[in-house]
Amino acid sequence: MIQKQDFMLIRGALQFWYEEMDLKDADVFTIYSGGPRIKPSWQEEDIQQLRQQLLAARLRYAVCRSDAASIKTPRLFNSPEVARQAMADASDRLGVVLVAPAV
Repeated sequence: MIQKQDFMLIRGALQFWYEEMDLKDADVFTIYSGGPRIKPSWQEEDIQQLRQQLLAARLRYAVCRSDAASIKTPRLFNSPEVARQAMADASDRLGVVLVAPAV
């Protein structure tokens, strides 16, 4: 379950990637993605923009239907514990929602 401290780690990892990795080196992406060799399409600005979006976004939790295709309760919660308390039956699932800042 992604929580606030996990979100902070992701933002920190992006900053590390921005400062320390050579974006022109496709081998770096192979090592970290575990997949085939790819040609990265990111620029340094893209990584910083994503980091800024993550800094401004808010992490919320939702009660979803069992198929995880829709939200069951039209309310977002500040913590997974509170969202779990709002679950009505055992088939409900917990969803993690990233809310972008108002534009």
